[in-house]
Amino acid sequence: MSGPPILLNLARPRGVQDPLVAARHAVRDGADGVGFADSPRLFPDPFLTAASVLGSTAAALSGPCVMGLGLHHPSVVAQSCATLADRFPGRVLTVVARGESSLANEGLTVPSLREYRALAQEFRARLDDLAPRTGPVLGAGSGPRTIEVNAQAVGGVLLDVGASAGVVERALATARAARPDTACWLFVRGVVTADDEQSREAAAPILGSCAARLVRSPRWYDVADDMIGRVAAVAAAHDYRKHGTAEASAAQGTDRDAEELIRDRFLLTGSTDEIVDRLRPLAGMGIDGVVLAGAIAGIEDRLAPTVSAVRAGLANSARR
Repeated sequence: MSGPPILLNLARPRGVQDPLVAARHAVRDGADGVGFADSPRLFPDPFLTAASVLGSTAAALSGPCVMGLGLHHPSVVAQSCATLADRFPGRVLTVVARGESSLANEGLTVPSLREYRALAQEFRARLDDLAPRTGPVLGAGSGPRTIEVNAQAVGGVLLDVGASAGVVERALATARAARPDTACWLFVRGVVTADDEQSREAAAPILGSCAARLVRSPRWYDVADDMIGRVAAVAAAHDYRKHGTAEASAAQGTDRDAEELIRDRFLLTGSTDEIVDRLRPLAGMGIDGVVLAGAIAGIEDRLAPTVSAVRAGLANSARR
């Protein structure tokens, strides 16, 4: 394996695909493993699904990505992680977060950052008590405050900050300023595409959720003042009950300039060579792993060239 490990995060509604078949195909196409999104209204249980994958496939890593600590008690998440790691030592990936989308689908309030810090600390403390031989344990962060909190409380961060070299560099610096030994993985929304139409189709399932990240931290993502309201309109139109489907972003096509801005900040599309070129500036930054977004339209059909492009672009990236 050259460079950091690459996982595909599978975000398909219950009954749409066989997770074992999907995991085998992902490994066949060059991925090192698979993660499973958490939302009880949409997806199967990620821990149980990962157990099936780890027991029946050659995946090097699998686990929940991400598990919402606002919905699931931290002690229960730690117990599930430890139980899975006891069965499959060193092969369990666990990513936690507040869980905004799953909480929205349940009609529950998202914890404040202060409340989330306490939840993350409780999760990490309980996991340390259980002391399993787990794999990477990360907290997902998309802005400077959540990155700092997860670095300090969890000890690892899944950087959900798009693929702009300047933003990724700031995110890595923020995480390692908070805790120098922080493991830093990158969440990549990308797929090899043949033309602009395929690129727009790829973005459809996640356009609104990406817009929401820009609205929460516009300065962080270099969003001009006159674009914030327009990006916010795209974010407001996102239907989390259909998250991960082309129908989730109902406003798509109504403001092409705002959509182009969102895609530029968060999506990697184009030919294999174009994706490699966009990732090369990140290769020397010390990225420890990559999770590919499974909600991108076309990712499973074009996973092999996408994994190849990401691997080539980030070759020699992982810290030694």
